[in-house]
Formats: sequence, structure tokens, C-alpha cells
Amino acid sequence: MPPSPTTITTTPQPFHFKIDIYTDTVCPFSHLGFLSLTTAVSSFSPPTPVTFSLTYHPYILYPNSRPSSRKLGAALTYIYSSHTRTTSILTHLDNLASTYNIKFNWEGMTGNSRDSHRLILLAQSRFQASPSQQNLRRFMSRLYQASFQRGRDISSRQTLAELGVEAGLFGTVDKGLEWLDSGALGEEVDKECEKAKQEIGVRAVPSYVVNEKYVVGGMQDPVVWLSLFDKIMRQPTSQLQGGGEQKGEQLGRREEHGGNCRVVAVENDT
Repeated sequence: MPPSPTTITTTPQPFHFKIDIYTDTVCPFSHLGFLSLTTAVSSFSPPTPVTFSLTYHPYILYPNSRPSSRKLGAALTYIYSSHTRTTSILTHLDNLASTYNIKFNWEGMTGNSRDSHRLILLAQSRFQASPSQQNLRRFMSRLYQASFQRGRDISSRQTLAELGVEAGLFGTVDKGLEWLDSGALGEEVDKECEKAKQEIGVRAVPSYVVNEKYVVGGMQDPVVWLSLFDKIMRQPTSQLQGGGEQKGEQLGRREEHGGNCRVVAVENDT
């Protein structure tokens, strides 16, 4: 009697989304964009398995500013002072925040964000290897919440050291301050900022590049992200694996009120 044929079942390889995020910790649209994107990532469930990796890149909106130089609300008003719609920017942001059940605190101090980006690079070196990246997402959430909801000054090394302890990056606040005072990863932050401007062409945050191919400008609603994920997955395999026709394709839409923050000529207050 011939042997019964063996049935071989194969598990399809997951489709991987690599998302590079250009952000600044003093930009509220970056915070809202983080909430929107992570909501979409958590809820996206196509028939084919998918995985996501999110990498955060620095972009400094106040390169000439000293730490703790302005209240957050005043800083944003200054950024948008060249826009005709500046008078309603904080109201607009408050309305957007309410859709995520959060409330912004505009009274906290803020300033140059370079040190916070150093801390983000450190967190990525520690947490990004985890398949789920949950610790990295928790850290980014904690950082954004501190800046925009809890009124904490993320341009202050004391605040950053405390957040680093909360995230498990440092054993004590003194250890965190010692690391921050050392200047570690500062050159890396500067190089990444320059690359973002000169090679990637980032002019505002948040900005996103999906699978090193698709550019998404500005904060997007979760439903827009879900549509984009679906569109990308439906692209022919040849294009996804190397067809150059769609490289740099602009996807998504910008908020009508300006879903991003741009660098402005802030006076040197160092």
C-alpha cells in the first residue's frame, strides 16, 4: 500500500513595514502623529501577517535656543507668527488633542530639544531590538506626555534624567545627569539632523518615510494610515522589491491647518 501523501503547510512570510519618523519633541503635531500612527499600527489586521518597525530620527526646531527659554504655548505662537492662521493654532491643536482624549498643557517651559533626541537614540539602542518595540513606544509616549500634557520641560537635563530613570535607561537620576553631561550621542544627533535636511529633504515635522520609498508629510488620521498600509501592500511585488517608479511617492494628506511644525528663524538666545 503506497504511503499517504504528506501535506505540507507553509506559513506566509509577514509583510514588513519599516517606518522612519522625523520628529521633534517640542512639536505637538509630532505627539499627535505618534498617537495616530501607533493607533493605526495596533489596529491594522489584513489577511496577510504584517510586522512593523518604527525608527525615530531627530529634527530640531529651535537650533539656536537655549534650554528652558520659552513657555510651550508662546513658542508655538512664535513659530506660527508668520502664518495668517496663527491666532487659532492653539485652539486647533486643543481640538485635535480632544479626539485622542488628551489635553495639552501650554504652560510648561521648553527650548532646544537636542538633549531629548540624544535620549531617544539611547532608548532606541536599548529597546529597538525587541520584536514588539513596546518598551520603545512606551518611552516615546512618556516623553511626549511629559512635554505636552504634564507641563514638564524636556529641554531640561534634570527632567530628561528623571524620564530616563522611569524608562529604565538609568539606575538613578545622578547617573542620568552624568550621561547627559557627557555629551554622548550628540554628534550622532547633529549628523542625523543634517542628513534629514540635506539627503532626505525633510523641511517640517512630523515626516515619515515608509519602506524607504513612500513619503508621508505631516500628521495623518489613523484612517488615512490604514488606507496607506493597504495601498502599499497591494502594490505589485516587483515594485515593492525594487521598482524605482514610485520611489519618493508622496502619500497621505496634510492637515488643512498645517499638520506639522517648521524651523523658523528663532533669535539666538544662548
